[in-house]
Amino acid sequence: MKAPIKTKLVLLGALASIVALMLAGVALAQTPKADGPNLLKNPGFESPYVKQCCQTDLALYYPNTPIDEVQVADGWSGWWLQPDLDPDHLGSCLRSTNPGCIAWHRPEWREANCGPVCADRIHSGKNAQKYFTFWSVHDAGMYQQVSGIKPGSPLRFSVYMEAWSVNSAYGASAGQQSMGMRVGIDPTGGTNAFSPNVVWSLANDSYDTWELYSVVAVARNSAVTVFTRSTPIYPLEHNDLYVDDASLVVVGGGGAVTTTASGGAAAPQAIVAPTSTNIVAPEPMPTPAADGKSYYVVRSGDTLTHIAYRFGTTVLKIKQLNGWRGTVIIYVRQKIIVGP
Repeated sequence: MKAPIKTKLVLLGALASIVALMLAGVALAQTPKADGPNLLKNPGFESPYVKQCCQTDLALYYPNTPIDEVQVADGWSGWWLQPDLDPDHLGSCLRSTNPGCIAWHRPEWREANCGPVCADRIHSGKNAQKYFTFWSVHDAGMYQQVSGIKPGSPLRFSVYMEAWSVNSAYGASAGQQSMGMRVGIDPTGGTNAFSPNVVWSLANDSYDTWELYSVVAVARNSAVTVFTRSTPIYPLEHNDLYVDDASLVVVGGGGAVTTTASGGAAAPQAIVAPTSTNIVAPEPMPTPAADGKSYYVVRSGDTLTHIAYRFGTTVLKIKQLNGWRGTVIIYVRQKIIVGP
């Protein structure tokens, strides 16, 4: 007997939800249950919001007016790729001779609660974290370092995220190729999102609706760090991210933590992207192939900047070796030349 049409639609909807969650890095049938409490401080991104940095004078404000551009939920910090570190990440295209130039900006961070108009931007509770760039792209997100972890504990980090990306002041998302939304764990406890130690989930986009993102890793230290991340492709008028209801739990019989620790206050020295003291030492180049070139196979979460710093080279050098010009998009399992 044929199933009623309504039943079929319900089943198809359930299947679509399962596929969406799996793409976000959630293995439903195989996800182990939590063995303990949520280890994060302020997992709901509730108030108070504190100033991490920065002061900028803008023409529409009076001179010397401090503009607190990075306001983060207590217990959390923002991180970003700093613009103008190299020719491939210019903060302004006015200085570029490349007609395909895309501007990279540090996002602004705010609380999502702005009254009734923002009600759909909070997953639960009274607040959520928002960060965004205008007419530009970014590589950025949130992080929290958690100490008191028992090394060898399998951990799962999960968080709800939602994107809004459009060339309009209002309306549904449209026109963005990808926001590169994902989550990660550094099982060694480092705070550098560009470190090769970070285990990233698969990237998956969730526009105008909340979706759960998860990743699992085994602690290699008494501290671990959890990250969210977004890397939009197109510099639309609004590239906005919303983050809420996070959890870090021990799973699969991994034992308990020695303390219920939590993330430190937002620390300006910890938000540095790949520039100075928090960079992991570069790895040796892969063994050259018969043609004398060193190859690398792109993994989930990689960017050209990530790969260049990983092997102690530059984005410009990698682009020259591969014969690339202008803006380049790399893909998982793509084989690229990184040396000599």
